[in-house]
Amino acid sequence: MKQHRLSRLSVVLFFSALLAGSCSSPSVEVSLDGFPPSSVTDLAGKELTDLWIKALSEENKNDRYVFVLKRDTAHRDGTFAYAMTGNKQFTLVGGDAVSVLHAAYSLLEEIGYTFDITGVTRLEKFDFAAIEKIDKKITPHVRWRGIRQHVNFPMDISSYPIGEAKEYLKNLVRLRFNKLTVHSYPGQWYEVVDGDSTEYAGHFFYGDTHYMYDNELLKAKVRFNDSIFCIPEAEPVYDDKKARSAVAIDWMKQLIAYAKEIGLRVQFSFEPRTATPERAVSIAKQILNTYPDIDELELIGEETGGWAPSCTGKEIKASLQKYFSPELAKDPIVTAPIRPMQTDLNQLYEQIGINATAIKLLEKDAAVTSNVSEIKLGIYCVMPEYIPAAYYLARKTLPENKITLLSSHGSDGVAHNFDLTVKTESDLDKTEIYSWIEFDGLMYLQQNGVAGIEELIRNADRLNGGKQLPSILFNHWRTAENRTAARYAALATLYGEIPAQQFYETYAARLGIEDKALFAQTMTKINEVDSYATRALGNIGFCWVGAWRNDGYYRRMSFDNMEKAGKMYLEAGEMLTELLSSTTSVAGTSYLNFLGNRVLCTLTYLKAFYEAAGTRTIKKAPDGTISEAEMKRAAEICNRSLLLFDQYMETHSHMLPDRGTEGTLVSVWNGPIRGVKLLRNTLGGVPFEDMPSSDMPIDAPPLPIFQEAK
Repeated sequence: MKQHRLSRLSVVLFFSALLAGSCSSPSVEVSLDGFPPSSVTDLAGKELTDLWIKALSEENKNDRYVFVLKRDTAHRDGTFAYAMTGNKQFTLVGGDAVSVLHAAYSLLEEIGYTFDITGVTRLEKFDFAAIEKIDKKITPHVRWRGIRQHVNFPMDISSYPIGEAKEYLKNLVRLRFNKLTVHSYPGQWYEVVDGDSTEYAGHFFYGDTHYMYDNELLKAKVRFNDSIFCIPEAEPVYDDKKARSAVAIDWMKQLIAYAKEIGLRVQFSFEPRTATPERAVSIAKQILNTYPDIDELELIGEETGGWAPSCTGKEIKASLQKYFSPELAKDPIVTAPIRPMQTDLNQLYEQIGINATAIKLLEKDAAVTSNVSEIKLGIYCVMPEYIPAAYYLARKTLPENKITLLSSHGSDGVAHNFDLTVKTESDLDKTEIYSWIEFDGLMYLQQNGVAGIEELIRNADRLNGGKQLPSILFNHWRTAENRTAARYAALATLYGEIPAQQFYETYAARLGIEDKALFAQTMTKINEVDSYATRALGNIGFCWVGAWRNDGYYRRMSFDNMEKAGKMYLEAGEMLTELLSSTTSVAGTSYLNFLGNRVLCTLTYLKAFYEAAGTRTIKKAPDGTISEAEMKRAAEICNRSLLLFDQYMETHSHMLPDRGTEGTLVSVWNGPIRGVKLLRNTLGGVPFEDMPSSDMPIDAPPLPIFQEAK
């Protein structure tokens, strides 16, 4: 092997390693071959140095290790390699800096580190024998893989202090993701100046203020905020729209800048809504001016799910004629879903037309095209009867542009609707698929969407003949709760489809969980109930405050379905209890305790919801009035529900490993709990602020109280 010159990076790392410990600390040398020093190669060197030193035992603490980060332009499409090329010398190769960073993390996993969306896990003993004569080359199964952050709810990173948000991004890179899409709903992360008026940013969580001042548990458990939950820097200026907007934009600028600094490709997504094409262009340019660091821009339509305005067939045809060619407006695939009267379809087609027209205008502007490498048209439609036609319309209108496709709620639905929609290899090549690690309609329930992700990869492989897939990104909000599914998504997009059973057993071994088969069985059970709840109890845990302003979903969910889901979660909890009894490792015990806690929270939430759903039995007179006896019964039902919600919050608060878990507590208080208080007021005449009490005992949870491992 040719001699490598010691770069400035290696010198810095060599001496920082010596200074990090005593004089007997091992030295780690990192040098660059063909790479200019950059923030990404700096990160690769620092992570290799810090983590390698921590892995060394007494036996090898004085050994000297050399790592060469080599650039090879023959390594395309994210391909990277790592090999032992000498005595305690390793060469890590990539065509670009982020690929060689992925090689570093892969090598670190070979000796025993495990990278998760929650951070780094290390076992008590590392296996250096595993890397003797190692020589691996990996072409990622999916070229662009990562996360789509909606940054719209209290439990996602949009409430994080910027330092914790950056650590979240670093964990994405550790998982070897290489892309981040940030979606902003109007008024959240960008300003729009229109003449003399300004639509300010900073309308966090759809403009619904999430209060904490009236709950002692929240005030005790939530860090950084006093009375309003939001980005910490925003609370002091919360009532000043202009200042709050500036804080929001500054936070997002820092987030995007750091994502680029550590090698992530950044896409910014927004909804022009029913603007004119010219207004959509204006908004897009203002976003690009605000965030010049973004790589790609996405114009996506509003979610189509059956709640958009009603429309006639005549209106739909008029929109088609306005925005599309005469041939496409009459194409039988496009016209197939049209009915004399229906909902959503006109809005869906109209927004595709507006956004496609805006994209064409943007691509004629050299100032725009010199700023971003791609401009994409997005479709968010969860109605199977509309999706194929909408996708076909978009593909025919912009045949050279990528289409982003979010086609269902939950990973199962995306896998199914992929087959309905994407029909050819050329379609797939021009499509960015959005799937789910977590469905926001079940936010207060423990989820696990592995099976749907596995099926999506399998379906895409079948269409693409096993070749590298272009792009798959995943929605999620909570971090700690989605640790398993996030790791599966990362590994499956890196290495290709992994059988779920194999993944679970390998993961259990990495965490020191000895009963690997039972861990796989447990996670499969949680996946099964997640899939069932998505189908049968959709939105039972929706965290948008507006969903709970009337009767929420309390008067709509099936009692039988809630009972069935509860029984399935109870089975999973019993399995976790058994797993804990046979697990001794700190890493395994800690994670199983956390999962058990969240399953216990789920069961308590379902019980609280079930109680509140009993208000549907309250009888009203023909004139709408409620008798005194029925009002008393309604108050009792709601009080029992509220006491169960108190149990949920208390149990949840035992384990708050990240800012998002604090946000979930705040969300439950401002959403479902306020919804029950509103029911208690309207049906039972009880003042909103009254504390709940009940003459009937509230059942204790059926599982042991899971505790954080010490």
